[in-house]
Amino acid sequence: MIISTVGSHSALQILYGAKKESFSTKVYCLKGKEQLYKRYPVADQIITVDSYSDLLEKKYENEEIFVPHGSIIATLGKRALDIPIPMIGNREGMYWEMIREKNLELLNKANIRTPYTYKPEEIDKLCIVKFPGAKGGDGYFLCSSYQEFEEKIGELIKEKKVSEEEASNAQIQEYIVGVTMYPHYFYSPIYDRVELLGIDRRYETNVDALGRLSQSHSKISPTYTVVGNQPLIARESFLHKLLDYGDLLREVSVDSFHPGLIGPYCIEMALTDKEIVAFEFTSRIVAGTSLYISGSLYSKILFDEEMSMGRRIAREIKLAKEQNRLDDIIS
Repeated sequence: MIISTVGSHSALQILYGAKKESFSTKVYCLKGKEQLYKRYPVADQIITVDSYSDLLEKKYENEEIFVPHGSIIATLGKRALDIPIPMIGNREGMYWEMIREKNLELLNKANIRTPYTYKPEEIDKLCIVKFPGAKGGDGYFLCSSYQEFEEKIGELIKEKKVSEEEASNAQIQEYIVGVTMYPHYFYSPIYDRVELLGIDRRYETNVDALGRLSQSHSKISPTYTVVGNQPLIARESFLHKLLDYGDLLREVSVDSFHPGLIGPYCIEMALTDKEIVAFEFTSRIVAGTSLYISGSLYSKILFDEEMSMGRRIAREIKLAKEQNRLDDIIS
């Protein structure tokens, strides 16, 4: 059996984890990007493509399972759901992730607090404006009024950083002042449980670097493009709440897109001094899991061995194959 993915995002740990579980591995790389996977030998096969759209037309080997990640969603959008190869997870969950309204709908169904969403003309406090897709924060901006919103979004369109369609589908949320964290969950049909395997924070440019400057010395507009991730261990008293959120989201997903979230997912959230607020969920592996290629505190306690998210995916596939239950984990 072959485990494959696209050469970007979290491919190194996905493929490394698959090899740790004795699978053959394959990576699909854009031409010119294959050198990374030659220098880090995690892929048994390196397949070059002109664009990720080529994946929609390729013929695949028998017993190949594809692991989707954020790069596929960011580049192909809804077309990613049409890749003609079995995928770990639920494709319908990926659709709910991509549509911001449905993303928030699922969080609200789980009674998880989300930021208030504004229409442009309603803006009367500090808000953050986000664009569709897994863009890693690219193009996000802050504004406090309708006039400021119009000015900034007009500049982005003029500079061709966002399209007219993306601008019309922008999401405007109240800005939450809190500590951001991204818990990494895994729902296992084999064990019928939700596992918390790690937590990370994102390092964003240039907003995180602006913290080194005083307000009086800086007139730089903050940007929110993710450039890396940092490990985080939550206070133990918070863990029950994080586990509750993971359980609640999984439970309501079953009714919304049966059989619900399967395999890796994440809830992006901020902790204030009073509450936990969730911005969105992802229905697949997130890049911050790559921090824990040797496992985290939480995965170590669960498995008593090195267990990255990539290896956890491969382990679930191995167990499902042994029990003749692959149909329970792929779509």
